[in-house]
Amino acid sequence: MRILFVDMDYFYAACEEVRHPELKGKPLLVSSPGGKSRGVVESCNYEARRLGIKSAMPVMDALKIKPDIQCVQADHDYYDEQSGRIMAFLKTFTTRMEVISVDEAALDIGSMGHDDESMLANKIKDGIFNEVGLPCTIGISKGKILAKMVCDSAKPNGIKILEDDEIRGFLWSRSVEDIPGVGRKTAERLGKRGIRTIGDLSRVNPVVLRDAVGSFSKELHDLASGIDNSVIIEHCETLSIGRERTLENPTSDIDRASDTLKALVGEVMDDLDKHQFLLKTITAKVKYTDFSDRIHSKSLSHPTDSRDVLLREATSLLKDLMSSKKARKIGVRVSSFTGKSKQKKLF
Repeated sequence: MRILFVDMDYFYAACEEVRHPELKGKPLLVSSPGGKSRGVVESCNYEARRLGIKSAMPVMDALKIKPDIQCVQADHDYYDEQSGRIMAFLKTFTTRMEVISVDEAALDIGSMGHDDESMLANKIKDGIFNEVGLPCTIGISKGKILAKMVCDSAKPNGIKILEDDEIRGFLWSRSVEDIPGVGRKTAERLGKRGIRTIGDLSRVNPVVLRDAVGSFSKELHDLASGIDNSVIIEHCETLSIGRERTLENPTSDIDRASDTLKALVGEVMDDLDKHQFLLKTITAKVKYTDFSDRIHSKSLSHPTDSRDVLLREATSLLKDLMSSKKARKIGVRVSSFTGKSKQKKLF
């Protein structure tokens, strides 16, 4: 199996550069609603990243680094539209594709008879740019996880192809944190056992590894040994699932809206279960009694299908939005989906 992994470079910010060409080449961030006082950075271009600005940073902190930075509020409907065009284009190259998130996709190209992978990657890269004017990075390898890692190593705006006999050399010197799904806490647990590189991971006793990370150990050890059994999980191209409801009595107290919020979360999760999705981005929306509205989004560190997590995060987002004015309508939307599989998700 050969997998081609596509990752759109600084997607939200790149979309804004297309819509506002005058911002191209200038430090740019895309913020969540909340203004300069409460917003967070959802995306930023490489000019901003070189200054030390990064995603999830409070906008106030970014402004301390670059007071005159270009700041645009996120427009997820526009980004979803652009994503839909990209995914439709990618599907013309394969019969099996997984939409990982709004800006990532994995294509099974092994069954399609594409002999020249470099030519194919360049054709896709050029085609996306011609279709929507956006840059992307492409990685190709024998499995989905490896292909993503290869793609990450080629950023920004690159192409990298990893042959089977190059896998060990590519992997072993890298940090365990370069593996999708291995976060800071997992890396710390591994580090306490002397496992800091993927090479260390390949040589460790599986019993020691299981003690450190539990059932995650087999996938990690297999990957460190160059075995990538991750497969394409096809699903429909739904980009977001959401519900809104008018409150019986307008309020600025989240506790008074809790029953309505629980009902919305339940309906969203029922749809999520039907599609067999994991979510990564949560958006809350409030329409106030003066008919103005605001939204606030948060991206989780790992995909989830937990109702408790969605309820907790949606409550937190809405509590912030409802703190100043009375709400007459509230809404919850989830996006950045990953398909479920029977195995533990590495990303």
